[in-house]
Amino acid sequence: MTRFADRWADVSLRAKITGVTVFILFLGLIVAGVGTLSVLRPILASTQTSTLLQLRNDPTEALARGADVTDLTRNDVLGAPRVYYVALLGADGSLQYDNTRGEQSAAIPEVPPPGLLNHDRPIPMSSPDGTEWQAIALPISENGVVRGTLLIAVSSGFINQVLAQYVVIFTAFGIAVILLGAALTRLLVTATFLPLAEVEQTALEISRGDYSKRIMVSSPHTEVGHLGESLNVMLDRLDGSLEDRARTIERMRRFIGDASHELRTPLVSVRGYAELYRMGALQDDEQVGQAMERIEKEAIRMTSLVEDLLALARLDERRPLELAPLSLNRLAHDAALDARAQAPDREVSVVEDAAAPEVLGDEHKVRQLMTNLIGNAMRHTPEGSPIEVVVSTAPPAEGRRAMARFEIVDHGEGIPEQIREKIFGRFWRADTSRNRETGGSGLGLAIVKSIVDAHGGTVDVHETPGGGATFRIDLPAPEPADDTAGA
Repeated sequence: MTRFADRWADVSLRAKITGVTVFILFLGLIVAGVGTLSVLRPILASTQTSTLLQLRNDPTEALARGADVTDLTRNDVLGAPRVYYVALLGADGSLQYDNTRGEQSAAIPEVPPPGLLNHDRPIPMSSPDGTEWQAIALPISENGVVRGTLLIAVSSGFINQVLAQYVVIFTAFGIAVILLGAALTRLLVTATFLPLAEVEQTALEISRGDYSKRIMVSSPHTEVGHLGESLNVMLDRLDGSLEDRARTIERMRRFIGDASHELRTPLVSVRGYAELYRMGALQDDEQVGQAMERIEKEAIRMTSLVEDLLALARLDERRPLELAPLSLNRLAHDAALDARAQAPDREVSVVEDAAAPEVLGDEHKVRQLMTNLIGNAMRHTPEGSPIEVVVSTAPPAEGRRAMARFEIVDHGEGIPEQIREKIFGRFWRADTSRNRETGGSGLGLAIVKSIVDAHGGTVDVHETPGGGATFRIDLPAPEPADDTAGA
C-alpha cells in the first residue's frame, strides 16, 4: 500500500486527472451496460410471450402464406417460416410432421409429452443443445372432433442473439467514448494548466535571481488565477522585503563609511597632540594649554558629528512621526528668538502670515528644520548679515493636498545653480566652505532633506533678490475639519 501511494504521488497531476476521468467513464459505462442488459432481457422475453399469445388468436403469421386454420394442410406446416418451430401433432400427441422437413439437428426442440400440452398458457421446451423454447398448443378440430394439435414454438436464441449484438455495439461505443473522453480531458487539463506552466517558469526565473518577474493572470476568477494573484502579492512583499533589506544594508554601510571618514581627522588630531605630550614636545604650560584647547574643540566637533550621524540614522529608519497641527508663525518666532540669543549681532526677523498657516508634523523635527537652516545661513553669510524667516501658504497645485510654507532668506553670496541639487547630499561642502571651523560637518542640509521627505514635503533653493539664498520648505497642512462629523 505504501509503495502504491509513493508511485501515485510521483504521477503528474495531468495524468492523475486524465486517469481518474477515464476510470469514472469506464465504471459509468459498465454500470449502464449491466443495468441495460438486466432490463433488456425481461423486456425481450415479455415481447416474445406477447407474440406467442397473439399467435394463439391468429396463428396464420406462423404458417405458410395463405394458410387457413379451419382447413389446415400439410404444406401450411411445412412452408412455415423457420423463425418459428411449427409442428402438427396427432390426437395421441405423436409428431406427424413439422417445418424442419425431417432435418436432424440438436437445435430442434423436443416435443413435450401429451400430458404437458396445455392449451391455456405458454409451454416451456428445450432442445438438445440447451436452447430454451416457449410454445403454444392450438387444438385442430374437424367437424367438432379434435384430430390433432398445432404446436408453435419460438426460441430464446433470438433473445440471446439480440443481447450479444447489444453487447458488441455497446462495447464498441463504450471504447470510443472512453478514448474520446480521455483525449478531451487531456486537452482540457493541458489548456487549463497552461497558467501553471507559466507559474512554474516564473518561479524558476525567480529562483535564478530575477525578482522582478511576475505571473501574468489572464483569468483572475479561476482557481489558477487566484493562485497567480496570491503569488504576485507574495512576490511583491518579498521583493519589498529584499529592497528594504538592501536599503538597510546600504544605509549601514554608508553610515559606517561616513562616520569613519569624518571621525578620522579629529581623532588623528587628538592622537597627535597626545603623542606630542607623551614625547615631551610640549615644554611649557602655554603649549600644553593650546594642545588641550585643540583636543577639547576636536572632541566637541566629534560629539556634534556623532549626534548628526545618529539623527540621520534614525531618520533613515523611518520611525513613525508624532504628527500634530503646528502653527508656523509660532515656530518661526521661537526659532528667531533662539538664533538672536545665539548670535546677538544678527538681525533675525520673522514675516508672519495673517492667515496663520499650520502644518501637520512632528514639532521636534520641524523645529530642527528651522534651526538647521538658520544655522546654515548664519554659517555661510557675513557676520551681521540679516536673516528673515518668511511664513506663507503655498499656492494650491492640482492633484496635491494643501501645503504650508516657510522660507529662510539670507543675503550672503548665494548658491550657484549648478550645485543647488548637491548641497543636500551627506558630507557635501562647497569649496569655499571646506574649512571645518566654518563649513560644518556637511550633514545639516542632509538632515533637513530627510526630515522634509519623512513629512511628505519638498525643499528647494532659490536666489534671494539682491543676492543671497532662499531655502523654501513646503509641508502638508492638516486636513480641513469635517463639520458634519462634529454634528
